[in-house]
Amino acid sequence: MVNIGTHVSSSKSLDLVFDRGKEMSAKSIQFFLRSPRAWSWIERKDSEKQLFLEKKNTYGINPVVVHASYLFNLASSDDELFKKSINSVIEELKLCEELNVDYYVIHAGKTKGKSKEYGINRILKGFESIFSQVKLKNTTFLVETLAGQSGEVGSTLEEVKQLIEPFFTEKIGVCLDTCHIFAAGYPVHTEGGFIDYKSKLKDLIGLERVKVIHCNDSKAPYNSHKDRHQHIGKGFLGLKAFEYFLNDNYFKTLPFILETPKEGDMDIINMRVLYSLVRP
Repeated sequence: MVNIGTHVSSSKSLDLVFDRGKEMSAKSIQFFLRSPRAWSWIERKDSEKQLFLEKKNTYGINPVVVHASYLFNLASSDDELFKKSINSVIEELKLCEELNVDYYVIHAGKTKGKSKEYGINRILKGFESIFSQVKLKNTTFLVETLAGQSGEVGSTLEEVKQLIEPFFTEKIGVCLDTCHIFAAGYPVHTEGGFIDYKSKLKDLIGLERVKVIHCNDSKAPYNSHKDRHQHIGKGFLGLKAFEYFLNDNYFKTLPFILETPKEGDMDIINMRVLYSLVRP
């Protein structure tokens, strides 16, 4: 059975992510360790960590994914922001290791008035610093494919390869985002485009490096370079792309995690739509 899950709130206590996932019959979950738009960090009590680990072992929700804060920017030319981002990623990864979190997903960064080459080199320097200070044993670090808006680094497979290849000896991989792939100019809404994308992914990065798929339709049209998530089948991407991914021999073995708009019971509806696309 295909593993379909969703992003859930981690408010009040981290262990509640499992209860919120269970309410929606999610097979996998993703959440933030802090507000995605705030730098403040809460030191978690041992009792909260223990409760999280107990529920992780008993609720049957796997894998467990943490998404990095959107404020982090490892491509920034602002030294203060750059260092703050590195230290905050380290903070989060150390907690992920304690909690036996399976995957940590990050938007690597965006340049502001600088070249892509500058941004890539800056991110590589940031990764070097992070991996020198945190030895990952339980958690795999995943670079997310991005839409390419506002100087984002990581919207092309070539850029993603440049970011992760120097660290292949580390626990590192890739998180695909269907909306971002489409917005970045890969026509995965067509059968030929999907086959071509998978082939390039295999050749440049290796399918085995892909660990998680963010499942989002797109409010913006193809090749728009806009990161605008929409409910499954309600956007420009359409149902076909999801059908291709969900029934692909390799991709169907991965967790598909929704990041669609949080509106009413739409998470449950979106999951049902995705399951309906899975062929027997």
